[in-house]
Amino acid sequence: MPKNVFRVAVIMMLGLGCGHESAATQQVRSAAAIDLDCDESMIEFVDDESMVKRVSGCGRTLTYMYKCNATAGGGQDCRWKPVRDDSNKLH
Repeated sequence: MPKNVFRVAVIMMLGLGCGHESAATQQVRSAAAIDLDCDESMIEFVDDESMVKRVSGCGRTLTYMYKCNATAGGGQDCRWKPVRDDSNKLH
C-alpha cells in the first residue's frame, strides 16, 4: 500500500472515532447509571482499561470487569459486571 493511501486511511479511521463512544463504554455507562442511580450524562470514567473500567457518578464510584460465562451449546455470554467485593463498595 502506498504511503499516502495508508496515511489517508489512518486519518479517516481516526476521524470516524471522534465523538463516538465504544460499545464497551456505552455498556458500562448504561449499567453504571442504573447501579449508581445516576443519570448517564453524569457518569465519568476514572480508569478505562481494556478489561476493567472504574466509573464515578453522583458522588459514588464503582469498578466493572468484563467477564464471560459458558452457555449451553459451548458458547459464551460476556458482559460488563460490577466487581462484587469489599474493595468495590459504593461510596
